[in-house]
Amino acid sequence: MQPVPLNPDPRSANAPVIPGSAFVEVRGLRTVLNGKLIFDGIDLDIARGRITAIMGPSGTGKTTLLRHITGQLAPDAGEIRVDGANVTTLRRVELFALREKIGYLFQNSALLTDFDVFENVAFPLRQHLNLPEELVRNIVLTRLQAVGLRGAARLMPAELSGGMARRVALARAIVRDPSLIVYDEPFVGLDPIALNQVLKLIRTLNDSLGITSILVAHEFAAVRRVADQVYLIAGGKVVASGHPDDLAARDSPWTRQFFGGEADGPVPFEYPARDYAVDLGFRAGRA
Repeated sequence: MQPVPLNPDPRSANAPVIPGSAFVEVRGLRTVLNGKLIFDGIDLDIARGRITAIMGPSGTGKTTLLRHITGQLAPDAGEIRVDGANVTTLRRVELFALREKIGYLFQNSALLTDFDVFENVAFPLRQHLNLPEELVRNIVLTRLQAVGLRGAARLMPAELSGGMARRVALARAIVRDPSLIVYDEPFVGLDPIALNQVLKLIRTLNDSLGITSILVAHEFAAVRRVADQVYLIAGGKVVASGHPDDLAARDSPWTRQFFGGEADGPVPFEYPARDYAVDLGFRAGRA
């Protein structure tokens, strides 16, 4: 499979989203962690076969949302459905079966340092399936070919650049033909060339394999090139959503601050604190 140029406007290349065709549905999600309200009744849909980006300020709960969707963390209230299954009520065996439909690309790639590239990609096959070695070899080499790294099959993780490691991790994420891929900050630490390679792979794999993709990222310029839909989350709420071009043109305090990189705005520069004078030890009436 050869990478293709990114489409500058995915809306023109893909069929419109059909109502009710969401692969992931989140309704009334409420989460409190360590006394802090993370989500306050949010609703969102991840369209089947599309790339949906989740964006927002640091600490707003983007990775927490991924943990809810994959069943790693139970919410305090609300419902999460993945491919029709209510994740919050699944039994352990059902949850494991659902996770087998999901590929996960970790922020740090999470390659096994004692295994070469081939064995890193083969790991899920060896752990979950009893396949003949020849079939394992063919599947792994096919996935490595898809990310342009078949020739690196016997390299060790320490011999890979950051971009190559991210592509190996992507090959591992798709090795079992998932229905859903979750990308947690896939652009962090990549140089412009590696970034473009990863962007092309995300778009190409999504379109050619019909995968549903959830992309958590901060880099709006990159997201704008690849995503079909963006949800901007802040203060426990979805504060904006839509196609990235539409959000970029929207004149709201949230989009202006986040996409424009303003230091202050709806998301304050200062973390909530007591009165400054009190912390410094000043008392009323003292000079």
